[in-house]
Amino acid sequence: MASIPVQFRDTSLSDHLVSARLLNPVNSDQGQLLHSGIESLDRLFAGIKPGDLIEWGIPPGLNGRLIPLQFLKQQIPASVWIYHHHGLGIFASSWISHGVDLQRLFFMRSAQPVKELRPLFLEDTFKRIIIDSPKKFSTGDLAFVSQQARKHRQIIFLIRHYFLSPKQGNPYARLRINTWQCGQGEFSLQVIKGHASGRLTMHAQQVYVDCE
Repeated sequence: MASIPVQFRDTSLSDHLVSARLLNPVNSDQGQLLHSGIESLDRLFAGIKPGDLIEWGIPPGLNGRLIPLQFLKQQIPASVWIYHHHGLGIFASSWISHGVDLQRLFFMRSAQPVKELRPLFLEDTFKRIIIDSPKKFSTGDLAFVSQQARKHRQIIFLIRHYFLSPKQGNPYARLRINTWQCGQGEFSLQVIKGHASGRLTMHAQQVYVDCE
């Protein structure tokens, strides 16, 4: 593989913001919407618009993150993945194998993103912000990132390290969804809150097509 992209280096937040600002913007408004190229998945997320927050229930070890990854392949605007993975690192070759657009995806490690990376949420440089399993994320943090997303027309993915339950709501989320792989043959998506309810299944080959 060629040299590691700047997005994977141990770089400060200010350096990431400078690099992201230099990217050419996506030319059309369509590029600001979620698009995976998988028809059934795109129908499910058709109602998501800039300013919305999606809450994902993705326990470890079930390959559930491969579903949100599908939205990072198709002419994405500058995006950032903020992760806290209990000591796990980011492997560029793995992301590349799944067809992720690494030219426009940046990575930051933070257990408390709102406290530690606050400047990131105060501007519109990153149009998609993925907050992956933060150690601390209060109701106040949720209200803040939702407000900023609406202000800057961003789409926020908030990934939880467990399955979501309908018994505990989230008034800030437009869509709440659990995702996981069932055996080798298919992925399951369970909508907890959204315009459509119930469970959707997808053939695994739709998700792994870029890895073959």
